[in-house]
Amino acid sequence: MDSAAESAQGSPLSRAHTVRLILRDGFHGHTVAIRMGDHEVFRAVGVTTDPASARAAIIAIDHSIGPTCFAVSVTPGNLKAAFEIDTIAHPQVTISLLGEGTVAFEASALSFR
Repeated sequence: MDSAAESAQGSPLSRAHTVRLILRDGFHGHTVAIRMGDHEVFRAVGVTTDPASARAAIIAIDHSIGPTCFAVSVTPGNLKAAFEIDTIAHPQVTISLLGEGTVAFEASALSFR
């Protein structure tokens, strides 16, 4: 690719792409807050997993860099967890509650709608 075309499109790290966060199993009336870096990208009260789809929510975020840190806070239970992920390599992240005290993350290279 020539430099003019490359600068018009930007580098892979500078182009925005969509990151999908899926709240999956274990949510039953919880308050959930998710931060991406220094910004809160999601907050909801009364989050409950839908028995038909096993999902509580899908959040799509436009993001322009690769590696970033996500922090999740869930109450009741006062659960907190953080993880760093390369959002270019893993554009989809599933978040679940396991048992009474575990926040679980699963990163996927495939992005499903």
